[in-house]
Amino acid sequence: MTEQELLRPAGVPEEGTRNESRALWRRGLSSAAIVGACAGVLWWLAAPGGAFYGQGTDATTWLPRDAVLGTLLLVAGIVSGVLTMRRRRVRVKTGGGPLRSLSVLVLALSGVAGSIIAWRVGVFAGDLFQTPPDNMPNPSIVFSLRSGPVLLVWPLVSSLVVFIWSLVSFAYVPSTDETLHTTAGANG
Repeated sequence: MTEQELLRPAGVPEEGTRNESRALWRRGLSSAAIVGACAGVLWWLAAPGGAFYGQGTDATTWLPRDAVLGTLLLVAGIVSGVLTMRRRRVRVKTGGGPLRSLSVLVLALSGVAGSIIAWRVGVFAGDLFQTPPDNMPNPSIVFSLRSGPVLLVWPLVSSLVVFIWSLVSFAYVPSTDETLHTTAGANG
């Protein structure tokens, strides 16, 4: 052990690990904010009752409107999960740091943040560019999210992608030569 390792209090990570974790948080949250804002605008453009077609006051358009946001968040979750696992694979191959569990936590929390940003940007666009009728009981009926659990699609799908990727990669990990030699030496 070096003198720095002996003098560092227990539980305090090395400076390089702290910088890597800060960069991971910054990269995760900033990319989720950008993708979330784009998904919110796309939701407003593509959903019924949004920019191009349908009436927001018609109750039959509410479910398809929420389904459009759910689909956009599903795609964002798949893409962010795959990109996180590819980045982790590169980090492991190059002898990278112990940020595996932190990257999954950042992935889930940035998915929640990105979903909320997408929802609020879409509703803001609807409020900004549409005028509700005078006889509406609530102006948010024109363009809003009616099923809140749709916001959990992004973090759940990205976590599921990480789980399936890890499961498949651990199932097909080739054994190293050291393991073969030690088991062969122990058996005979």
